[in-house]
Amino acid sequence: MRNKVLKALLDSKGSFISGETISSSMGITRAAIWKHIKSLQHEGFIIETKPRLGYRLVRIPDILDRTALLESIDTIIMGRNLEIYDIIDSTNNRARELALADAPEGTLIVAETQLKGRGRLGRSWISPKGKGIWMSLVLRPDIPPDKAPGITTLVAVAIRRVLNQLTGLDIGIKWPNDIIVNGRKVCGILTEMHGDMDKIYYIVVGIGINANLEESDFPAELTKTATSLYISTGQTVDRRSVIVQIMKEIENIYYQYIKYGNFEAILDECRRYSVTLNKPVIVIGRDEEFEGFAINFDTDGSLLVKKQDGTITKVISGDVSVRGREGYV
Repeated sequence: MRNKVLKALLDSKGSFISGETISSSMGITRAAIWKHIKSLQHEGFIIETKPRLGYRLVRIPDILDRTALLESIDTIIMGRNLEIYDIIDSTNNRARELALADAPEGTLIVAETQLKGRGRLGRSWISPKGKGIWMSLVLRPDIPPDKAPGITTLVAVAIRRVLNQLTGLDIGIKWPNDIIVNGRKVCGILTEMHGDMDKIYYIVVGIGINANLEESDFPAELTKTATSLYISTGQTVDRRSVIVQIMKEIENIYYQYIKYGNFEAILDECRRYSVTLNKPVIVIGRDEEFEGFAINFDTDGSLLVKKQDGTITKVISGDVSVRGREGYV
């Protein structure tokens, strides 16, 4: 009932709605409505009340509320099936569970905090409560498994577009899965696929965005390599707006890719904003480490590196880490 009252306020779009209207539409007393209004106010929702006019939602607090987020998401598929958690071990773990249970494409898991957030290569991901965007998306692309790495690229392009539009910051893409501001990581993407030689059953795309973290939120060892949108702009970011816009942008790029297979246009945009290309890099793999020069992305999104002996090596994202010769970027 609390969610129904909130939805009625959201549907009124900033106008007053009378207690009588809510009461008659929901079949509850006006006293019960008042109880839910007070509860919402206690959660941080700013609700104006006026005699004979009723209630008006003035402001939504910076909490990830399912009803409020669903009301804002303007997509056909992405994010329409939504779960939100206050605390979870890992949104990717939950998304994988749902994918195995036949959750539909576009299922989105969002959490206020993760206890065991993960990055690539088994690294942990810092997920302080209420300050970031920690979410995972279930995809079921009808593409050959060898095309799966392209999903990470298109998601990176979508996120770069949105963060640039919302903040005005110069946003870069560090191959294969990091979003960069001022030479420091503001977002990471973790893509996990389940399939066989001929078919993809599902892909889980984990997205971690350092939205409103302060310098003190980062461990000392990350202060030179990680940043947040708040640190970079000096302004608090509306996390709900970021999620809404990213879902819309991913939906647009993803279905264009699935329908027309035009990956070259996505790669061109990735090249344009790459902080990896045309620079000396160090490639660190499980069995070898070498230096070279990042010259291009191949047609499948892999990185082409010219080694010091002149040979060109194709680097697939998998289990490798790429660093700039002088530091993280």
